Formats: sequence, structure tokens, C-alpha cells
Amino acid sequence: MIVSIPYRFTVTFRRRGMMRRLRYLLPGVISAILLCSISSTLWAGPSWSIEGEYFEGCTCNPGCPCLFGSEPTHNKTCKITGVFRVLKGNYGQHNLDGQTVIGITDLTATPEKNWIVFYINDKAASAIQKNALLDIFKNHVFRFGKVPPERITVRYLPIQVESSEWRKRAEVANRLSLDIELLHGQGDPGKPTQIVNKNFTLWAKEFDLTLDMGKAVNHRFHEDNQEWNYDGRSGFATKFHFTSD
Repeated sequence: MIVSIPYRFTVTFRRRGMMRRLRYLLPGVISAILLCSISSTLWAGPSWSIEGEYFEGCTCNPGCPCLFGSEPTHNKTCKITGVFRVLKGNYGQHNLDGQTVIGITDLTATPEKNWIVFYINDKAASAIQKNALLDIFKNHVFRFGKVPPERITVRYLPIQVESSEWRKRAEVANRLSLDIELLHGQGDPGKPTQIVNKNFTLWAKEFDLTLDMGKAVNHRFHEDNQEWNYDGRSGFATKFHFTSD
């Protein structure tokens, strides 16, 4: 005997089966979407912004030719001490106003031979601020160096910084002393000698177009196997603005 199953019953049965399967699949799909969303957020990290004053001393004679896209003046090498005074900054909801970070590296070394030393002000920064500053400077500002993690040194030490119209100073314990005196222009002694719109790709958009040129009254550094005396060498000061956007 052949039993005829009504079409309506067949469709209803299929729908119930589909709904049953969806009931088991839906939580998994939702969990996967949430996991991807959370992972993406964590990977991207919080938005951040820092702006303030920068001054630098380097290997070259005053008027560093690297800023014009030319070869360094000493052994084809240009090592820098870069001082970042964050006048206004944030890392997500965390305030970074008033923090100082110093980055020291060799701009002319290849990644496998290069190194970076970071000094972060131990007295001014909280644990959260230290982590935020390290992320910004290691993973963004100095990312161009592609330096392996084992060649990156991070020190949390007291940093003393002084900045006036014509003088910029930074001291880190007995490890670093940088004192830059800006050069008075001859056409107008009331204004510093300047370079406008430098011909050097590094931080070209993040720095102000105008660099106030100077000379290192004192520039001495030693950390592990790195040590130098660049008294009398090149220096400059400018403003910076870095952002995660």
C-alpha cells in the first residue's frame, strides 16, 4: 500500500529540520563574529596622538648634510639622539601630556646591525603611560629601523629636560648628556639659522617644515657597547605631531 504524504506536511517538516539546525549553528556563528571583532580591535590597538617639541644631536658636522639627502660627514654614519617632549598627547583614554621619550639609534645601519636605546622618564610616567609610550615609539615612531627585539634596549630612568628659546638640554643619569645651542642667523641675529622643507624622508610629514639649526655644546652617550662624544657636532630643534590615524 502506498501512503501519500501531504505536500504541506513535507514542507513543514523540512522547515522544522532547518530551524533545528540553525538553532545549533547560530550560537557558533555569533561567537565567531564576536571573536573576529574583538581580535580586530585588540590588534588595531587604541587610537593615539602625540605632539610637542623635538630636538636632536647627531654624528655630522653642524648643518647635517643628511637633511639635504647627502652623505654624512663622518664615515658614512649618522647616529642620533632624538628627544621628544610630549606637550599634548593621549593613548586611548590615557593622558600623555608632559612625558619625555628619548630615542637613540643609527640612521645609516642595516636592520640586522642596527640597535635602538629608549629612555622613558621613570619619575613622570605611570606604568600605563610607560607601556603606552613604548608602544608608540617602538612600534610606530621608530618602526622604520626594523630593529630585532633583542637589539632594542629600554630604560626607565629620571630624565631632566630644559628648553629655552636658544638652548635645548637633556640629561639621563650618567648615560646621556645633550646640550644644543641654536645658531643665530647673520641676516637677522634675532632668528635662528633654519632649514625649510628638508630633503630627508624620515619623519618628513610628522615634523614641522622648519628646522631651527644648532650645534652641540655637549653630546655624550654610553650604553652597553655604544659610546660616543659628539661635542661640537650638528643639532636642530623643531615641532612634531604623530598620530595613529
